[in-house]
Amino acid sequence: MESRSPGAAILALISCLLLAGADGGAAPPLTEELPPGAAGGPAPGPHRAVVHRERVDPRHLEPELRALAARAARSGARVLVELGASWCEPCRALDAAFARESNRAVLAGWWLVEVDVDALPPGPVLGRPRHTVPALIRLGASGRPEATLDGTALGVDDASRLDQALARLLRLDAGG
Repeated sequence: MESRSPGAAILALISCLLLAGADGGAAPPLTEELPPGAAGGPAPGPHRAVVHRERVDPRHLEPELRALAARAARSGARVLVELGASWCEPCRALDAAFARESNRAVLAGWWLVEVDVDALPPGPVLGRPRHTVPALIRLGASGRPEATLDGTALGVDDASRLDQALARLLRLDAGG
């Protein structure tokens, strides 16, 4: 049996590791070098959602929205309803606006209720036809609509324009 000194064994191990690394190509970046959320990177830290989201039963939409608006008012919040659908491309732009960190201050104090119009019973929704999606409806403390914004007025084709329209709609002193 051959006997090696500890130094020779360590040198042999280091040589093997160096050769293995050379054969494997470029070493992957250290996870701390990758941006949060990148594949293989560190997981993004916990953060608060930009907008508070609530759910209601679409079969009992109006009474549930009135109850939610009253609950929101007691906590100092207001309710915004989005009428949309899973197939609605502009609704995705709205969803992005509701997640944009730059809209945090605009959405502070608002509870968002997203309503899929395809899940609603036939007939008008909050006193308006359902054919235009997306539509945003700002509710008063009583749960009744006080302002709406839909269609091209939303500006969903331009993020900056959409954010400005959202800010105008949510301004508490804005008229309906």
